[in-house]
Amino acid sequence: MTKAPLLKVAGVTGWPVHHSLSPILHNYWLKQCGLNSAYTMFAVHPDEAVRAFKSLPHTTIAGVNVTIPLKQKAYEAADEVSPEARMLGVCNLLYVRGEKLIGHNTDMEGFTEPLLRRVGHGFVNNNTVLVIGAGGAARAVLGALLNMGAAEIRLINRTDARAQELVSAVNIPSLTYVPWQDRHSAIYGAGLIINASSAGMGGKNALDIKLDYVAPNGWVYDLIYTPQQTPLLKKAKKLGLNTIGGLDMLIAQARPSFHLLYGEMAPIGSEVKSVIENHLAQRS
Repeated sequence: MTKAPLLKVAGVTGWPVHHSLSPILHNYWLKQCGLNSAYTMFAVHPDEAVRAFKSLPHTTIAGVNVTIPLKQKAYEAADEVSPEARMLGVCNLLYVRGEKLIGHNTDMEGFTEPLLRRVGHGFVNNNTVLVIGAGGAARAVLGALLNMGAAEIRLINRTDARAQELVSAVNIPSLTYVPWQDRHSAIYGAGLIINASSAGMGGKNALDIKLDYVAPNGWVYDLIYTPQQTPLLKKAKKLGLNTIGGLDMLIAQARPSFHLLYGEMAPIGSEVKSVIENHLAQRS
């Protein structure tokens, strides 16, 4: 009698973690692939995170996606880190290979895929890009834009010192810092606006920025996915600008994670986005 393949388990970890949409994504793909596997949640306190992560190679867990505030802890716990994780200094994925714990970051890939699919490489290279934010998401965005060869990037953040520090750390001539008080003029002529801050997220204040001077046929890309239609995206649509929402990035960054955790490519198609949208509608 043929034995059933062993159940492969992975999950998402954070503190808190109950809000994560990752189980919806990965369990949908597991079902579509017909894999005898599962994806769940692991709530891990920051004080226990490094120890917990280091124990993964001694368990039957294949790996974990990592959300805030544990991404730095994941980086510390990894035996090896990928070039992407090293560039950003944080990991959003830990997976087991043999007896080693490998740290990776899929945020750059997740950000890039929807942008190139919708906007195209040429547009990015031939238009000024304005990035809002100076945290981990902004670092991933900047890394991806620089890899694409973006010619001019302006960075603004509500805390000027953090934006200045990030620009100094990157130290690339094409990246410049603009003070927050000059944010409206910083947007002038930009063809691509990217919100990598938390402004506009459910429960937080909307982003205080005018879009009137975005270049004609410009794009606004908001990495926030709750709500799906952020105040920034609503404002952009009223002005006739093109938009990309954060749900596209969430799905795109999950695809390489799925492959590394389960050894299978996630199914291509828009069905998973509808599944998440239905889940969000029921939750609201």
